Amino acid sequence: MDIKQRELSFDSCVEDERIFVRILEPAEKANVRGVLQIAHGMSEHSLLYVEFAKYMAAEGFVVAVNDHLGHGKSVSAGGSYGYFGRGGCQNLVQDMHKLYTLIHRDYPKVPYVLMGHSMGSLLVRSYCTQHGDELAGAVFMGTCGSTSEAAFKVQKLICSTVIKKKGEKGHDEIFRKMASVKNSGNFAPFFIPADWISRDTDEVEKYIQDPLCGFDLTASGYRDILLLQEQVTAPGWFKKMPHIPIMLISGDSDPVGGFGKGVRQTARKLKKTGHDVRLILYPGAKHSVLCETNRVEVFNDIEKFLDDILEVLS
Repeated sequence: MDIKQRELSFDSCVEDERIFVRILEPAEKANVRGVLQIAHGMSEHSLLYVEFAKYMAAEGFVVAVNDHLGHGKSVSAGGSYGYFGRGGCQNLVQDMHKLYTLIHRDYPKVPYVLMGHSMGSLLVRSYCTQHGDELAGAVFMGTCGSTSEAAFKVQKLICSTVIKKKGEKGHDEIFRKMASVKNSGNFAPFFIPADWISRDTDEVEKYIQDPLCGFDLTASGYRDILLLQEQVTAPGWFKKMPHIPIMLISGDSDPVGGFGKGVRQTARKLKKTGHDVRLILYPGAKHSVLCETNRVEVFNDIEKFLDDILEVLS
């Protein structure tokens, strides 16, 4: 199937900021079967998803992925990488909903699925409890389990101390030290050293060489993700989650997901609240399964999940 690629931008919910978007879609509108919107992870950007997007577009899906505030081409001249604005991660969720409105306007009659990776999975989890009635399904990729209240309390205190000392846009080495693989279950679990991205050394090298990847967030950025994580792993979130098909997909060697433990925990809790959950943990795979050595298998599994949604809705 022939596909086309286009780019657009729209006004962010944050004043004077613009959000950059890549869209890959079937060349003929009549061939469109569904829409897949993607929320990328921390310290990366939309270009990393083009290979997967081409695959899905060739199978009849419109794929839209934006650069979040503080990331990629959504950082304005003089702007700060890793800064989300005064509204924190809710700004990113609102921008995701703005993108939904734009794409849904063009394709109002086909199922719409939202997928997020790592930090993006937390954003999708938050989005679902606010706008889940608009979705036909959700994919949480490279997500995490719960953290203790005591750990959150300590982490928030560290963030507050750094922000008081260095400001919202300040940086501090403590975040990098506390986010090492050794301590990945304890603090800022969404900073992953490059070796933990994939078993594919070429993909790891591409990430390392990409100037738009791997940067440190601002102190407020770490705090905002921490607050988001606390929100979407709390017991109340599972009860608010709409009853749509959910796919949890991760590598069992991914420290963000507790090497599979946290992902299985999330799946169990969702099943307890009566949700339809499909869980896939890939043996030996690391954090970014879309650029893993078995990525064709991952692409196929995601497509199969979307195909199953379409079949039920047809």
